[in-house]
Amino acid sequence: MTGSTDLLFDARHIDQSGIGTYISAQVPRLEEALTRQQRTLTVLADRNNPPPVRKSTAVVFSEPANAPMYSIQEQRAWDHAVQTTQPKAIWVPHYPFPVTLWRKRNRRILSFSTVHDDNHLLRASVSGQGPARRIYARTMLEIDARKSETVFTPSQAAADALAEVVPCARFVVTPIPVSDIWFEPADPQLSPVPGKYILYLGNVKRHKNLPTLLDAYAQVRHAIPHQLVVAGSGASVRMLDERVRERATALGDRVQMLGRLDFDELHALVAGADLLVMPSFNEGAGLPPLEAMASHTAVLCSNIPSLRETCGDGAEYFDPHDPRELAQLIRTYCDDDQARKELASRGWTHVTQRQSRISADAAADAIVAKLDQCPS
Repeated sequence: MTGSTDLLFDARHIDQSGIGTYISAQVPRLEEALTRQQRTLTVLADRNNPPPVRKSTAVVFSEPANAPMYSIQEQRAWDHAVQTTQPKAIWVPHYPFPVTLWRKRNRRILSFSTVHDDNHLLRASVSGQGPARRIYARTMLEIDARKSETVFTPSQAAADALAEVVPCARFVVTPIPVSDIWFEPADPQLSPVPGKYILYLGNVKRHKNLPTLLDAYAQVRHAIPHQLVVAGSGASVRMLDERVRERATALGDRVQMLGRLDFDELHALVAGADLLVMPSFNEGAGLPPLEAMASHTAVLCSNIPSLRETCGDGAEYFDPHDPRELAQLIRTYCDDDQARKELASRGWTHVTQRQSRISADAAADAIVAKLDQCPS
């Protein structure tokens, strides 16, 4: 496509777990908000994986295709898309900044970014990132702070953590709602795992702290009938923590590592679990616990600020550094059906109340408002 558009939105990473859920939620919100103001939207996508869009929404394909996040190829993809679409504004839903915007001396392009967490800035033992990647992350975050009209974050905890690094950024907290489909009944026959199980949902990165969950499960596996299931909520389980496979292998067939699942299978898997456990050291917000609550599944979470903010009194909490504390909680809620039912009920109450309090359109409306302030 050629011509001009009001907003260019980067949707290339729609298959990733956390950011993919975020992108999927934002596309229809942007379509609604921009159409209401008679403005146009273009999404940037890979040719083999365009998101579902309205007929009025244009799609520009990434050149080069499948450009990795945080790479020179990604910068080239943005450059091509900006040259092709001539946008009034661009929204990148992760922190690297399109350097192509620096060269637009003859006209101003509004820029928006979403920074989900400060993980890339943390020490290697938590983030898994080397010094070069952490320097790159800090540099890009500082550019975001100076250049972006707005930096969206999914929680106040994430905004507070990032503000310690870039206090000049214009942060706007836009909590992410749970997709309505999670509140619908799941078909239990579609679950790929029979019997009783405990579930972890997400990627296997160091900050996700899977070793603590595996160590806790190892302490109680002989006392409970439950398997431990590790599943990816995006395209697959990405094994980015080298410690996990060794621990999982030592536990034999009591641990299942699942690959890509269709949504109906994933929904049934979450709804069929006795517990969902999120042991992270760091999160921007944490959607899997909310999705579990919406599926009437009890939730155990690490006691970190972002998960406390997101999950409120709908979850039970533990020290992510203490496998014994987690093991005790697992044993308690696997053994006591009534306690588990009460925890699941607390979760359902919390997620439904949260859903009614937050605006799913907050980010899209903020962008439209900024566009309306600028001359045509």
